[in-house]
Amino acid sequence: MAHLLNTRKGWENEKLAAYLLSRFSFVAQPTSIADDLGSDFFCTIFEIQNSQSGAEVIVPRSSFAVQVKSSADIISMDNKIDYLSNLEIPFFIGVLNQQEASMRVYSAELLPFLFAHVGTPDRLSILLSPPLDLGIKNYVERSGPDSLFVRLRCPQVAEFRVNEDRLSLNAKVEALHRICERTQYNIAARRNEEHIYDIDGKGDIQILAGQGSAKHFRENLMKRLGEVFVNLDWHLNAGVPKDQLRPEFRAYENLYRELRDIYGELPFFVSGPYQTLSIRFK
Repeated sequence: MAHLLNTRKGWENEKLAAYLLSRFSFVAQPTSIADDLGSDFFCTIFEIQNSQSGAEVIVPRSSFAVQVKSSADIISMDNKIDYLSNLEIPFFIGVLNQQEASMRVYSAELLPFLFAHVGTPDRLSILLSPPLDLGIKNYVERSGPDSLFVRLRCPQVAEFRVNEDRLSLNAKVEALHRICERTQYNIAARRNEEHIYDIDGKGDIQILAGQGSAKHFRENLMKRLGEVFVNLDWHLNAGVPKDQLRPEFRAYENLYRELRDIYGELPFFVSGPYQTLSIRFK
């Protein structure tokens, strides 16, 4: 029985992508016979370091998922919305060029912000774009009723080639790793209902209100206040003079007391550390 040429080309693309990714990451390929998972590879970036014995060792860093394509056309994700909404690692698109033995990688790093900002869209597509600075005004296009037809811009972040040297590769991998770190921060912000998002790693911080944020911001503030008291106690134990920390403690103590006047008894994760610390500042 003859095999379809497109099937063969798809197999070749997967092998090329696996090799390019394996040059800088551990690569796992999920079984996709029964289900199209939405990701062709799960990868963990590694760093080559020298051990104490002098041998080179491979140390894992951040993880990500990637879907491989053969063209840079607009990609429909309508049947992957739930998958992407629940994915807890960064997501990238890789576009392969067999003739040049290369793969351009595009970042969908603002997916967690999209789901927090827009909500769950009715339709979702990905628009691959040249390198650009994303911001709140240009990261997404909306159309259709109630703007629930969404197109997410995914800028190119690197192009990996079979024949590039390790120095060039390392610079690209470091850029990819920084995006993974930022995306993980944003995924955690959404999962923890602490809706403060780092959009570009350059100071563009977006704080979202409403939905989950409106339900949880008070409790989140209490947690941060408890963290303050625990850290001030740590500074005292580390030898920082009490008089140096006293003005800061008094400022947070005033906030604590005002919140207690409003809400009554505060959770123990903030009242306990406060009571311990207040004794030390008497």
